[in-house]
Amino acid sequence: MKFCQFIVFLPILLNLSACSTEDENGSNEKTPNRLTLSGNQQRDTVFLDFDIPERIILAQRTGKLERLLENPELKKNSLIVQFDDYDAFVEISGEKETLKDEITNAFNNAPKSLQAIEKKWRDFANKLSPDKLMPNFPKIEYKEEAEFIEKTQIQEIYQTIIKKELSIKNYFQVSKEDGFITKVYAHTDDNVKKNTPLISYHPKKATVTTKASFILTKSIQQKIETNFAVRTPVLGEHILKKEDHQITYAITLREKVTPKNLPKYFIINLDENLFTVPKEFVGANNTVLFVSDKGTIKRKVKYKNGTYFFSESKNTITLQRP
Repeated sequence: MKFCQFIVFLPILLNLSACSTEDENGSNEKTPNRLTLSGNQQRDTVFLDFDIPERIILAQRTGKLERLLENPELKKNSLIVQFDDYDAFVEISGEKETLKDEITNAFNNAPKSLQAIEKKWRDFANKLSPDKLMPNFPKIEYKEEAEFIEKTQIQEIYQTIIKKELSIKNYFQVSKEDGFITKVYAHTDDNVKKNTPLISYHPKKATVTTKASFILTKSIQQKIETNFAVRTPVLGEHILKKEDHQITYAITLREKVTPKNLPKYFIINLDENLFTVPKEFVGANNTVLFVSDKGTIKRKVKYKNGTYFFSESKNTITLQRP
């Protein structure tokens, strides 16, 4: 009787054993003890604040414009405005010739006591040329010489011409810096009044401040500078001031700026990737176990809207089931 009972229950035990083995194998396939995850590249916005002043060149005098630069680019110390100076040039040229004759005639009739200084004054007279600036006035060395020069009014005439020569300089205007013309208000041969706007431009050198909600690391800086080279008219840049979330650059522009070539922001790839963690790999106190060559490392994860996640610079990581 006992033998028969054993035979009856033996197949049942074998079936239970088989079912248990299948359940265990199925569980291992669905939730392994280790899991390798691939992260998603994170991107964020760097905002740009360009400081590019617009400047206006005004007419220094009233007159006719003989020349007005209308090219797109300004070069430092280059001529940008020239007024018609013909009448003034003719007048001052005549006065130089007159002074030259005055000096020559004066020393033709000078007393013999001034023969020692005669050559000095004749050389000075020969330097008085209509197409050259006034030479320096000779140094007066003797009392008799000073009396003679005063009597002939040579120095007085010289000073009058010097003043006129200085005033004629405002017939010409040169650029004080490199830049790009943005607007032209007048043209060659126009008659303009003093302080009339002639040209507006923006300098070639300017600044831009980059701002972000995340820390601007060295690798992020490199990405920003690459974007400058590719997406803006910036020829070069260097850092003027650096903070964690803000950097001010001095920049050199390679062309005139417009709303189209001045972006308001860059989209930058961040240094870290985002990983989403299955719930079953999250242990107590929202921690996970990182697998490394040296073993496992415990780390906290964040939880939001039913999802566990963390950021990491690596592209892939392996987790150990807790």
